[in-house]
Amino acid sequence: MEYTKKEFGLELKEKIKNKEDAELIGRWALNMYYEHILETEDEFKDFLKDLGGMSADPQFERSYEELNEIADRLIAGEDVKLY
Repeated sequence: MEYTKKEFGLELKEKIKNKEDAELIGRWALNMYYEHILETEDEFKDFLKDLGGMSADPQFERSYEELNEIADRLIAGEDVKLY
């Protein structure tokens, strides 16, 4: 069963609402990448890896406002490129 952008976006909204730390959100994105590697489109895999960069270095962190906008776009089914 495919893991969708919409599912991820809705889960991301919860993490934003709970004000989870950007580093933790990054780690979670990487976990979702590895957990669903066979169930996701290539572009979405790239997105998950890029968002996972937030766990590696503060320069890659996104604000809650940016993350919320990203989540909205994912829920709408859009492709999101971070870099």
